[in-house]
Order: sequence, then structure tokens, then C-alpha cells
Amino acid sequence: MKQLIYCYFVNVWQILALLSVSACLHAEVPVSTNPAPDLIFQALDGQSISLSRLKGNVVVLNFWGIWCTPCKKETPDLVALQKQFSDKGVMVIGAAMDHGNEKTVKAFAKQYSVNYPLIIANPMLIHTFSVMVAPTTIIIDQAGTIVFRQVGAISRQDFIRRLTGLL
Repeated sequence: MKQLIYCYFVNVWQILALLSVSACLHAEVPVSTNPAPDLIFQALDGQSISLSRLKGNVVVLNFWGIWCTPCKKETPDLVALQKQFSDKGVMVIGAAMDHGNEKTVKAFAKQYSVNYPLIIANPMLIHTFSVMVAPTTIIIDQAGTIVFRQVGAISRQDFIRRLTGLL
């Protein structure tokens, strides 16, 4: 009987630990209002993207991976946001955490009709933005300041609320 009670409590603790970890995987991370680093990216379509040249626009920098199920679910929302907000000064940039898989990333982009620039996030870029988990989304305001950071997927409604508040 004691062993049964012990197993029960161990299972309860395991479930609570699992729930705690999963809650952390979808969390808004507090941001200190630091300026975004002045980085230049080479997009898969060949264009050069400079964060400093994007001042005056709101930038949604989304770190994702082709292996990431929440990223796949979030991609149609990012496509819709780019379509809805691009004429209002919002630019979505997808940073694929699939170093060395450019061909696969391009196939993913075609499959999901991605309408925003994609870059391959090298280890330096991932480290610069302290990305540990995909998806991670960083929003940079018109002044070039990081104002929002989300670890885990974001709903379309949440994106719209955040972007509308910045425009």
C-alpha cells in the first residue's frame, strides 16, 4: 500500500513538472528596452536586409525550424500578418534555425506560400538574440528597440494586438 501511495505522488510530481516545463515553452519573456543589434542578413532570395535600414518599420523576427510543429502551425499566421500589415510599415523576417538546409527551407517556404524574407539563422545570430527554443519571436519597434519577446507560438490575435499597439 505504501508503495502504491509513493508511486501515486511520484506520478503527480512528474505531471506537475511536465506542466511547468510546457508552460515555460510558451511564455512572454520580459525585455529590457535595448536597441536591436545592427545586423545585416542575407535572405534566401538574395536580398540584403539591414536592421538599421528598417528603422521606421516594425520588425517581427521569428526564429523557427522545419522540424518544429508549433512553427508549422504559426507560419500561416505570419503569412497573413505580412499580407495585412506590410503596407502599414511591418516587416516579418523568418530566421530558420536549420543551418545547412537551405534547400529544405526553400521547399518549406514554397509549401506554406511564405511571402516574407527568410534567412538561415547562423549560431552567431541565434546567440545574439539569446534564442534557445523554436519558435521564438522578437518584435522591434520603429525606433529599433526590442519591445517584445515570446518563447513559443503566438496566436494571430496576439500578433494583431501587439502590432496594432505599435502602429
